[in-house]
Amino acid sequence: MKELELQRKSLPNEPGVYLFIDNRGTIIYIGKALNLRKRVNQYFLKTSYSDPYYEEKINELVKNIHSIDYIVTQNEKEALILENIQIKKYKPRFNVIMRDSKTYPWVAIFYSEAYPRIRVLRNPEKFGKKNLYLGPYTDKKEIIRILRDLRKIFPYCSCKKPVRNRSRPCLYYQLKLCPGPCFTSITKNEYLENIKKIELFLKGETSELQRQLKEKMNNAANEQNFEQAVLWRDKLEDIAHATDKQYVLFDQVANKDVIGYFIKNNYMSMVIIHIREGRITKKSSFTFDLREKLIHKDYTFSSILEQYYQDFKTQLPDSIVIPELNKRFELLIRFLRDIKEIIQIRTPTDDYEISLLRIANKNAIVMVEQQIQMEDIKMNEQEYRVKVLKETKQILNLSKKPKIMEGFDISNIEGKDATGSMVYFLDAKPYNKNYRHYKIRSKSTPDDVAMMKEVIKRRYTMLLEKNLELPDLILVDGGKGQLNAGISILNELSLDIPIIGLAKKFEEIYVPGEKEPIVLPEDSLTLKLFQRVRDEAHRFAVRLHKKQREKRIVGSVLDNIKGIGPATRNKLLKHFGSVEKIKIASKEELSKLVGKKLAENIKNKFNK
Repeated sequence: MKELELQRKSLPNEPGVYLFIDNRGTIIYIGKALNLRKRVNQYFLKTSYSDPYYEEKINELVKNIHSIDYIVTQNEKEALILENIQIKKYKPRFNVIMRDSKTYPWVAIFYSEAYPRIRVLRNPEKFGKKNLYLGPYTDKKEIIRILRDLRKIFPYCSCKKPVRNRSRPCLYYQLKLCPGPCFTSITKNEYLENIKKIELFLKGETSELQRQLKEKMNNAANEQNFEQAVLWRDKLEDIAHATDKQYVLFDQVANKDVIGYFIKNNYMSMVIIHIREGRITKKSSFTFDLREKLIHKDYTFSSILEQYYQDFKTQLPDSIVIPELNKRFELLIRFLRDIKEIIQIRTPTDDYEISLLRIANKNAIVMVEQQIQMEDIKMNEQEYRVKVLKETKQILNLSKKPKIMEGFDISNIEGKDATGSMVYFLDAKPYNKNYRHYKIRSKSTPDDVAMMKEVIKRRYTMLLEKNLELPDLILVDGGKGQLNAGISILNELSLDIPIIGLAKKFEEIYVPGEKEPIVLPEDSLTLKLFQRVRDEAHRFAVRLHKKQREKRIVGSVLDNIKGIGPATRNKLLKHFGSVEKIKIASKEELSKLVGKKLAENIKNKFNK
């Protein structure tokens, strides 16, 4: 009996989570079950399904299963929670993933710090569990605008690093958008009060926020602290203005989510209209590519809702309004009622909810249609890539299509600040992740050919040492000189990689062993591809060259001043930000940082 068959027949008759693993040790599917043995063995039965697409994916999944792992839980609700955690951790290709954390931003409140910062970020799981994360928000511009308006009412710190003591305030402090906990004597409690009010607002609890502000205003007035009372009154008016501007208000006070969805071809979209205290606070929308995903279309919507609401335990509405209700939602209802007893999952009950559901469904339809159109455009791009690679193979008489192309260029001014670049094209498209910069080590005088040799040698020596994949074609920017430089290095390393040179003046293509260059018509797909590789390599080389040159020029200005070494130079640049700001700084400002004598040297140098 095979190992896989032994594994599935020995599974326990207990609730839990099962993990299907392929022959490379990769988890390809994670599911939950009331009975692990029964559920897993269903995949291996020869059963006909009403949905042929689902049946095809079942068969494909089973062919790829090499082993089975499992985790037993106390009940099905625990299995639901654990399934969600495991899916987000391993992201199996056959599972529908609710959320790509790289796509949707969150608002983070860093409660793990003495003075909590507020920042918009992605991948909240990387920043620790002691902080509060609100979101995700599908419209980054909108949440940034809301935070910008809130900051005028309740200033907060948004630095990239935790608050620490500084010698001078930042621009946000001067604009009264940050209370300056790193600089002023604001107390921790005063600062936290602002943060808590922002949290209330973002959770949609604007009535509670207004009640708190009104109470503070009245208390200040009763104590005849009229200046403070006016402050709270102004904040109240600002909040009222913000809610009028950002939300649509309805007659009834309600906290509910109205959810529409649409499935067509390979895609599903889900749109959630969030209503808090009778106001539409935001719309969340998600689109899923269902190809390769092992989920029956009848269960897609309920399965995605199970994943979605596990992230929103502290922000659950009173009602979740959905297009239809059936037994597939029973587990979700039981799970949510353990968190919030009064929550309802139901269909629309009045014209107001029906109209909102219609809007949500319409938005979902539009999103799916947009994805289908984008798919058609991508298909055209795919056709282009197939065509251009086939044409390039024929023109250069290559043994195979140049799927991987690497382009090289050198940038320098009379040998100074010389840099080299290597750009990487995969299937005729730039693959930025594999781009590389090189600071030239061997030459300080103008010699593009020698510099090209150095860069190509360093690139392919490294690939050989690490046993990495070699390109199918190399392109160097230049004519016969640069091409021969590349050929000599490939011969030295015993590499048989096709290589060409593209001379810019007449866009001629130089090929090893050929006296005359290849001249292609201007509308040639191959020529346009080569030009794109060449131009991208040039752009990338120039970028590093500019940085090198600026660094040298900045360094030389300060290094020429008596008494300034690398440490002092870096100290000055870090404090003032640029040479221009050091120039206009007063002698007193400089003295505080480097002492009177050196400050005088600096001022004398720049005055000259």
